[in-house]
Amino acid sequence: MKLIDDLVRPKSVPLVRFNGIRAIQEHINQRSQVEAYVQGYSSIKPELTEGCCKGCTLGEWLHGEGARYFSDVILLNELQESCYEFHEAASQAVLLVDLGKREAAITIVRGSRLFKDASDRYQSNLAKLHLAFEMY
Repeated sequence: MKLIDDLVRPKSVPLVRFNGIRAIQEHINQRSQVEAYVQGYSSIKPELTEGCCKGCTLGEWLHGEGARYFSDVILLNELQESCYEFHEAASQAVLLVDLGKREAAITIVRGSRLFKDASDRYQSNLAKLHLAFEMY
C-alpha cells in the first residue's frame, strides 16, 4: 500500500555533479592552442566546434543527465552563449590564418575584446556552475 507522501512527493533524483575545474582547464588549453596557432608558434590547427558539443566536459554534462535536473536556466543559457561566442571568435581567427591573413587573426586574439571577454565570461560561468554543486 502506497503512502500519500509517496504519491505527492517526487522521488529523489540523482544529482549528476559537474567538474568545473576540469572544464576550465580544457578551455584554457583550447584557448592556448588557438593563440599558439594564430601567432605562428604552432602549426597544429585547433579543433573548434560550434558551441557546446558532446566532446568536452561541459558538453557531456549538458547533453547527458546533468543539465536535465539543474534548475538555473539563466546560468545554463549564459554558459552556452559565452561558449558559442568564444568558439565564434576563435573560429574566425583560425580561418583568417588559413586565408593568409595572420595579422588580422592576431588582432582578434590579442586586441579583440570579443575573444578575451568571451573566454573570461565562459570561465566565470564554468566556475559558477562548479560552485553551485560545491554549495549543494
